[in-house]
Amino acid sequence: MPPIYVKPENALKRSEELLALGTPQSQQQAFENLVEVFQSKKFKHTPVAILEPIVFKFLDLCVEMNRKAHARQALVQFKNAVQTTSVSSIEKVLNHFIAQAESRLTAATEQAKAEVAALPENPVVDDELPLQPSALLLDTFVDSVGDRERIERRLIAPAQKFCWDAYDISLDIAKSNDRLEVIYQSVAHRAFQFCKVHQRKSDFRRLCEQRLRKDLTNAAKYGHQQHAINLSDPETLSRFLDTRFLQLETAVELELWQEAFRSVEDVHGLVAAGKKVAKPAMMANYYEKLTQIFKAEGGKQTAVFHAAAWARYFQYAERAGISNDKAPGSVLLSALAVPLGEVETKQRLIALLNLPKMPTRESLVKDAAAKHLKRVLADIRQIYHILEADFQPTTACKNLAPLISSLAPEYQPYLPALREVVLSRLVQELAQVYDTVTLSHILNLVKPFDNTPWATEKPSLEKFLMTACRRGDINASVDHVAQTITFVTSTAQPNRLSDLAIVLYNTIQYLNPAPVTSRADAFAAAIAQAEEERKQIAHRRQIVTKRRELMEEANLRKQREESTALAERLKVKAAEDERKAKEAAKQAEFDRLRKQMDDARRAEAEQLAKQLADKGALKVDIKNIEDLDSSKLVALQVEQLAKEKREHAERLRIVGKRVDHLERAMRKEERPLLADDYERQKVEDKAAHERLSAEAKALAIQQQKAAVELKSRLGRMLPDYITARDNVESQREAEFKVAREKARAKVDEEKKKLRERLIERIKSEKAQREKEEREIEERERRDAEEAEARAAEEAARAEEEARVAAEIEARNAEAAERAAAVKAEREAQRAKDLEAARARMAREEEAERRRAERSSGAGTYRRPGAAAPPAETASPSSTSAAAPSPALAPTKVPGGSWRERAAAKAAAEANGTTSPAPASPAATPAAATPATADGENASPASGGKWVPRRGRGGGALPPSGGRTASGRGW
Repeated sequence: MPPIYVKPENALKRSEELLALGTPQSQQQAFENLVEVFQSKKFKHTPVAILEPIVFKFLDLCVEMNRKAHARQALVQFKNAVQTTSVSSIEKVLNHFIAQAESRLTAATEQAKAEVAALPENPVVDDELPLQPSALLLDTFVDSVGDRERIERRLIAPAQKFCWDAYDISLDIAKSNDRLEVIYQSVAHRAFQFCKVHQRKSDFRRLCEQRLRKDLTNAAKYGHQQHAINLSDPETLSRFLDTRFLQLETAVELELWQEAFRSVEDVHGLVAAGKKVAKPAMMANYYEKLTQIFKAEGGKQTAVFHAAAWARYFQYAERAGISNDKAPGSVLLSALAVPLGEVETKQRLIALLNLPKMPTRESLVKDAAAKHLKRVLADIRQIYHILEADFQPTTACKNLAPLISSLAPEYQPYLPALREVVLSRLVQELAQVYDTVTLSHILNLVKPFDNTPWATEKPSLEKFLMTACRRGDINASVDHVAQTITFVTSTAQPNRLSDLAIVLYNTIQYLNPAPVTSRADAFAAAIAQAEEERKQIAHRRQIVTKRRELMEEANLRKQREESTALAERLKVKAAEDERKAKEAAKQAEFDRLRKQMDDARRAEAEQLAKQLADKGALKVDIKNIEDLDSSKLVALQVEQLAKEKREHAERLRIVGKRVDHLERAMRKEERPLLADDYERQKVEDKAAHERLSAEAKALAIQQQKAAVELKSRLGRMLPDYITARDNVESQREAEFKVAREKARAKVDEEKKKLRERLIERIKSEKAQREKEEREIEERERRDAEEAEARAAEEAARAEEEARVAAEIEARNAEAAERAAAVKAEREAQRAKDLEAARARMAREEEAERRRAERSSGAGTYRRPGAAAPPAETASPSSTSAAAPSPALAPTKVPGGSWRERAAAKAAAEANGTTSPAPASPAATPAAATPATADGENASPASGGKWVPRRGRGGGALPPSGGRTASGRGW
């Protein structure tokens, strides 16, 4: 039996009535009642005004009962039903669904806070129970923190999960539809806020990757469909960019830097896909988020991109009119904070920044100084002049120390990177003057930084020098034993120093000539000087040899670095060339396949036309193959293929029959040879079995011998193993005993402390419980008094109700008597009306009879021989008083219907006479006349036979206005 169709509005009313009961069973019945509405085939034809409240109520029940799947199905069916007529209804329903989910989460949060606030500070312990180790441990480790976590996991976690599912379902309903694109972006914004407030990092990643990014890809993929997302529309693109910027901001606040970088790539893709240039304010926000992302990653590689992002941000912020006074300082400091040295090229990051080439520190500093040097603060301007314009190694640190201490808090994050830049610049300047410098000398130069954020100690200085040498910022080696740093200089520098020494020596000799001495003294001095010069030359030769070795080592290292860098550049270039070649090959392959497909399609059409033309089914002009109707060609080809299929089936049938005969003949010839083949196979199988058995036996014997030898060899080691094992076990057992004693002593001590604390707590709780018991007794006494008062009130109320019930019964009895009297009056009136109706019917029949007598005076049937009374002597009174003649009165048939008997009786009572007795046959000849089949008396002239009315004299109607003897008409 098919289910009974219930109108949706009736189902809604029934559900509201069930929900008013407030029981879980009624709620489940209301839910199932609404489910039947959605399962009905007439759901799509129901008006929107009726469907909206039903969907609202159903979604409310889904939120309360945690029915995610039913909510999704209901929203899908509602969308399919109304998406062509009322899109605003879908938006209204989705907003209501999300609002209900959020309100449930808010209520769960408030309830959890209330339950956590109601938790006791100390758990209640029954002092009657004995002290047991399990109870002590439970009291020690179970605290209110665990209870709080359990309460939040029980109340808040399901509400958060359903709220997240509500966002996901709403996004799934509104995706890839330009008419629902506004509500789609709105739900995405609310989902971002949800993830940010509740710190749902995994949900945020899933929202960005599996929902938003996938939906955007599908929108671009299926853009040709009806109502697809049109990214070329400026408003649509603006909304998508707003959502991606909010996504980027949320990722930065959640510190999900990888997701933030993907969001930046999404924004860059949308900006590149748009036909119009994005707004400056939007691009400024984009570059501001890039500065946060690059700063968060840190390192030398991203510092240059951080500075480039600041430069691009200020460019668009100034154009949009939203820049602040701190931005120029950030641009200049970020450029100065880029570490010295070369940076690897990152094409991906260059594309995200919309730069034509790889930014460098020199270009960023030069551009920032040219544009913003006059706008920045005086401290930042002095830092720039000290680092870039005039860097003095001996005074730079002294001049920079007060400047870095007075920088604003907005610029403090750049101090660590600026410190490395200052140290790198200091070491490079020292390398231009000295070959070897002690670490203590460098520490003295940076000593003004001691009370500043740039305070540098010897370990940190050594770490910086090693890192700088490894990166290639400076070309030196550190001697940790001698606490010195040796710089590797070029070959031209020592020559300049020697020339400078000679010039200085000649100048000194000219200004302070040596006094004239005797020849012997001069000769002795010359010999001593020659000997000294010989030693100096030998020492210098050693130094030169050492320096030559160091220079050769430096040259080799430099050559290796140059070759490595060249190899890297060649590798990058080769990868780029390979990528371009692959793209070109891929494009060429795509063009070739497309051309091949076009040629194949054209050749197939030509071949089809030729086949049809050769078979004589159709005359085809191959030159005009494009103008032919392909459907007709395909129909002709199908017909030809069907014909070929039938011919092929016939040929297969013939070949199959031939193969069957051949197979039968081959088996007939094979049958005598099967016995010989079986005997030969038995002999071969037996020989193979014997061979394999012998091989297995030999292998088993060999393995057993090897196992015996291994056992004998290991048996010699068994005593030593047992001795070593006993020593280790005894040592470990002693250690275990000592540790166990210590643990037992510690446990006893902790138990004692815990027992003391527990006894104190039990005493305090016992006093508190006694106080509460006294309060409870007092409360029970007051409740008993109130109960007695209520019982007295109930008794008085019962007496009053009994009196009211007696009055009501008396009134009911009076009402019953009055109703019986009214009923009797109605029955009497009904009988009187019936008598009046009967009299009226009798008078009407009498009047009709008289009218018939007056209208048919000559045509009335009379008895034979009886003379008609004279008309002038007959009076109306005598006529009415006399009994009607048998010829004039209708013949009364015994019996008849009740209406006829009642009418006759009423007429007799009205006339004051009784009905005449039926005449005897002898006295009334007319009564002896036989009645016809239709109730009329036969005419005497007919001799007892029936005569038609037209055959009678005068053709008069029967008495009583054309009625028959039985009182019925024709």
